[in-house]
Amino acid sequence: MFYAGGMSGEGIVSLATRLAVADPASCDRAGLADLVETITAARSWLDALETRVASASRRLGDTPTGLLTAGGRRSVRDAEAADRRRDVCELLPGVHDALAEGRVAGGHVDAVVRLAASLDDAGRAELRALEATLVASAARMSVEEHQREMQRLQRLLSRDDGVGHHERLRRQRHLKRWVDKVTGMCHTELVLDPLTDARIAAVFDAAVTRECGRPGDDRSLDQLKADVIVDLIVRPPGDHGGRPVPEVVVLVDEATLGDGVHDRTVAETALGQPVPVEAIRRLTCDGDVISVVLNGGGVTLEHGRARRVATTAQRRALRVMYRTCGHPHCQVGFADCDIHHVLPWQRGGATDVANLLPLCSNHHHLVHEGGWHLALRPDRTIRLERPDGTVAFEGATVDVAPTGTANHIDRLIRARAHALAPPGHAA
Repeated sequence: MFYAGGMSGEGIVSLATRLAVADPASCDRAGLADLVETITAARSWLDALETRVASASRRLGDTPTGLLTAGGRRSVRDAEAADRRRDVCELLPGVHDALAEGRVAGGHVDAVVRLAASLDDAGRAELRALEATLVASAARMSVEEHQREMQRLQRLLSRDDGVGHHERLRRQRHLKRWVDKVTGMCHTELVLDPLTDARIAAVFDAAVTRECGRPGDDRSLDQLKADVIVDLIVRPPGDHGGRPVPEVVVLVDEATLGDGVHDRTVAETALGQPVPVEAIRRLTCDGDVISVVLNGGGVTLEHGRARRVATTAQRRALRVMYRTCGHPHCQVGFADCDIHHVLPWQRGGATDVANLLPLCSNHHHLVHEGGWHLALRPDRTIRLERPDGTVAFEGATVDVAPTGTANHIDRLIRARAHALAPPGHAA
C-alpha cells in the first residue's frame, strides 16, 4: 500500500471550511493568493485520493478508467492520468504522500510518471533511491520547471544520453487517415518524434506566418493552417517559389558538444524537447539545421542604434536563454513572442541582447500600454512592477538550464553514480 501518509482528517475539514466560506470578490491580492493556495491543497488531496481509488479498483480486478468515467464523471483522459499516477505512487509512496499533503500538485506527479515510463528496471531502482530529493525539488518548483527537471533526470538515468528513448519514440511514428461517417470530413493524424516534428514545424510555421495578414483574407486561423499544410504537400517537388527553406534550431551547451553529456547538459529542440547529443552532432551536417551553442563565439550580437529590429542572430541568442515569454509564469512559446526593448528604442535604448527580452503579445501590451514597468539587470534578472508601483516579481525568468550551477538533484546523482562506479573507475 502507498497511502500511509497524507493530510489528517482535521486538516481536510479545515480546508473544506475555508473553501465553503470563501468569497473571492471580497479578497485583496494577499487574500486571493491564500485562497488559491487552499484550493491547490484541496485539489492535490483529491488527486491523491483518486490514485487510491484507482489502486483499489485494480485490486478488485476492475478497470479504474471505467469507474472514474462513469461514477466519477471524469473524462477518459483524466481517468487514465489517475491510473498512471497509481503506478508511480506505488513505486514512490513518498510522492503520493507529498501529493496528499498538498506539497506537490498532480502536474508534478505526471512528470514523474512520464520519467518512470521511459526507464528500465535499473533506472527505476535509481529513481526510487532519489525519491526524497525528487519530492523536495518538486515542492519548490512550478509544474513547468519540474517537467524540465524530469527531462534532464531522464537523460541522466537512462545511461545512453536518451538515445534509447529517442529511438523508441521514432519507432512509434505513424500516419493515420480516416473519414468521419457522420460529417463526411476527412481526418489525417501525423505522430512524430520531437526532432522530426521540429523540422516539420519550422517549415509549417514559416508558411503560416507568410500567409497571415493578407488583405481581404477572411479565413479563420484554423482554416488558414489547413490550407497551408495542403499547399506544402501538393506543391510540385522543387517548387518553392523562391522561398528560403526555414531553419531548424537545436540547442546544446559547449561542454556537451565537445566532451559529452554531464549533469547540467542542455541538448534540446526549440520547444524544449530533449534530443540525444549524437543526433545533434549528426544534424550539424544538415544545411537547414542550426546548432546554437551556449557560450559559443563567432557571431556579432551587439548592433546598438544601427538597427531597431532584432536580428536573426539576436533571436537565436535569446532563444538559447528562453523557452517561453520572459514574463514570470507565462508559458507562451518563444516562437510566438515579440522581442521587446526594455529601454525603449525611441528613448535611446539599444538593439543589443542586454536590452532585449521576449514577451508574448499580452504581456508586451501590459508593459507598453498597460502601465506595468519592467527593468532588466545585466545578470538578466528582472524587476516587474504593477501600475500602482508594487513589485509583482523580482528574479530570473531565464528558463534554459544554466551550464554553471548544479542543483541538489545534480549533486545527489553524482554522489550516487560515484557510489555505483567500479573500484578504480571515475563515475
